[in-house]
Amino acid sequence: MDSLPPQKPAFRQIIQTAWRHIVAYFLPANTHSLAGDTDITHRLAYGRDRILTIMLRLTSLLGMLGIFSIMGQVIEQGRYGLLALYLGGMILIGVISYLRQISYKSRTILFLSLVYLMGAIDLFHFGIAEDWRLYFSGFTIFTTLFLGWRSGIVALFLSLLTFVTIGWQIAIGHIVPSASLMASPVPTAEIILAFSIVFFMTNGITISAISALLHEFEIAHQNERQATIKLEQRTAELEQSFSREQELARELAFSLEREEALSQLRATIITTVSHEFRTPLTVINNSANLLKDYYGRLTEEKRQEQYDRIHSSIFYLTELLQDVALVERSKKDNLKFQPSPTTFGALCAQLATDLPRETNQPKNLSIHTAGHPESTLVLDYSLLKRVLLSLLSNALKFSAPTSPISLTLSVDKLLTATVVDQGIGILPEDEENVWKLFYRGSNIDNHRGLGLGLFIAQQLVETMSGTITLAANPEGQGAVFTVQLPLSIEY
Repeated sequence: MDSLPPQKPAFRQIIQTAWRHIVAYFLPANTHSLAGDTDITHRLAYGRDRILTIMLRLTSLLGMLGIFSIMGQVIEQGRYGLLALYLGGMILIGVISYLRQISYKSRTILFLSLVYLMGAIDLFHFGIAEDWRLYFSGFTIFTTLFLGWRSGIVALFLSLLTFVTIGWQIAIGHIVPSASLMASPVPTAEIILAFSIVFFMTNGITISAISALLHEFEIAHQNERQATIKLEQRTAELEQSFSREQELARELAFSLEREEALSQLRATIITTVSHEFRTPLTVINNSANLLKDYYGRLTEEKRQEQYDRIHSSIFYLTELLQDVALVERSKKDNLKFQPSPTTFGALCAQLATDLPRETNQPKNLSIHTAGHPESTLVLDYSLLKRVLLSLLSNALKFSAPTSPISLTLSVDKLLTATVVDQGIGILPEDEENVWKLFYRGSNIDNHRGLGLGLFIAQQLVETMSGTITLAANPEGQGAVFTVQLPLSIEY
């Protein structure tokens, strides 16, 4: 036969649950959410509201217990109206404790009014020997706590005036206490004065103590708040300083990384250029020695051939040095963009003169124009010329001497320059990389070069707010480079 489970844990759980409900009833949680920067006045108001709720519920409970303890004697005296009045007052206080949605001030005034009236009624019906002091002291203390020390002083004098007035009416026989449960002497002027002095001193000291404690609390909170504000300000300053330090550290790291990149670039340029210089210098040296030692034996044609080799090598070295200088300037952001107004006709005429001369007068280069000669342009001629020189040098380098190369200049909404060659072209797998520094296509074989031309062209075009594109020559082998630039620059 199975044994029954023990009941003690369940009973203990019931007791604990009931205790939690009792505690939650008499010690309710704060219904207001206070931010860290809430003013002290609001904090005190929220705290007083919670204390008011606790006092209302305790007063209602203790008052009901007190009424039940004397109910039998009051009923024997036939004081049913007085009993109903006290019960109604305690029930109303209990109801007020639940209605927290009513404003704090309204609940406070209603509660204090009930306490004051019950004190006056107690004094009227029970005389000076009963609980009037408890009611009036509570009225004075609660007024100070909930409404401030000025209201507390008013409550003190109101309580004192009520006691003196009703006490004097009892003394002269206008009021006869009839519900007292103990012998209540008829007060004399000396008794009323003595009771008044004791009541005034006792409650005056209590009001002073409560006011002093509240004042100290306000000062302590203000000091704490000021210290918190100063701490927050100091923390914000430290965070700003830390952010500035981080920014400086990032800038320093970026500068260091950039310097390292520039150093690496210089090292690469020096290594590559020194290697690239060997062939043309060797050609120059050999041709010069040949002309020196065998000048008389060489025919005029052979002599001219050696002169052409020397001239071509010098031209190549000059172009190489110009490209290296441009790369260095572009990496340091030292490219100076200096646009100036011109016309399309003047631009084409100047390019038709400068480009052949600076590309060593190639016989296979042709320049074409399309557009109104008087169209106004605003551009940097030196940068545009350098772009076209890079593209033409690239086309000449990878094309046969007899293979045609064309440059077409046109103007409409944009200035367009198109370079078309029929050289070795660019393989599809190399198209994305040809704009990179030092990159050379996989089909260039033994052609000379550093892989600078297209990189420089792209950098300069972007400096002029333009675009450059690459496409295969639709007529066969070779490549088509198209540069497009705006007609004017908006500052």
